[in-house]
Amino acid sequence: MENLSFSPVKQILSSKMTFQALVLSLVCVVLGKAKVITQTEQRVVKVGDSVTLSCTLTEPKDIVQVTWQKDSVKSQSNIATYSKSTGLKIQKPYQDRMNFTSLMLNHTSITFWSTRVDDTGCYLCLFNTFPLGSFAGRSCLGVSGLNASIHYNISEGHLIATCSAVGFPEPTISWNNVFNYTPTQEKFTYDNGVVSITSELKVYDSQNISKEDLTCRVSNENEEMELPISMKKSRWLR
Repeated sequence: MENLSFSPVKQILSSKMTFQALVLSLVCVVLGKAKVITQTEQRVVKVGDSVTLSCTLTEPKDIVQVTWQKDSVKSQSNIATYSKSTGLKIQKPYQDRMNFTSLMLNHTSITFWSTRVDDTGCYLCLFNTFPLGSFAGRSCLGVSGLNASIHYNISEGHLIATCSAVGFPEPTISWNNVFNYTPTQEKFTYDNGVVSITSELKVYDSQNISKEDLTCRVSNENEEMELPISMKKSRWLR
């Protein structure tokens, strides 16, 4: 129980605070009734596949705009927006390979026509309403794929071979023969879970590698590949 001997000023402030608290409580009740339902919380597809992400706002609201964002640890960046007044807008990195496939304001869908490994990550669908603000849903997409390359340089009888791989799930790199040398390896994990690995092998004894080919082997849970360097065809070998 509050003290009834408040001064008039304190009573006015108390009344205002009580009214504001009541309004806030009503808003919270309204917000609590509406929720965003996502088609699925997590999707996993292969590189090049098409995939659709969908969200539905359960309660009818005055929706001004629908926004899709790619979520990351550092920030959220808009990838697509739609409203009846301004139409749809797709950001440049996603143009020609992603679009809205549902233009209903209370049910939104975007489709990636040809997914890439770097599309891996989580996406937010935002229903921007007036005057209650935004309602958000979250879907995560995993694009399973593997990209790899090998480069080498030969100088004064020494070989430096660099094998690189980018993929999801995390790739691994190995060599069919390291010729008693130890390769160095660097790994970087992006915010979306995609992993980049680089392995560098330095061989200083040309006689050791003139007898057989050198191959970089790259693999992850779903795929594997071999990237050979044909030592026998190299002109520097004598």
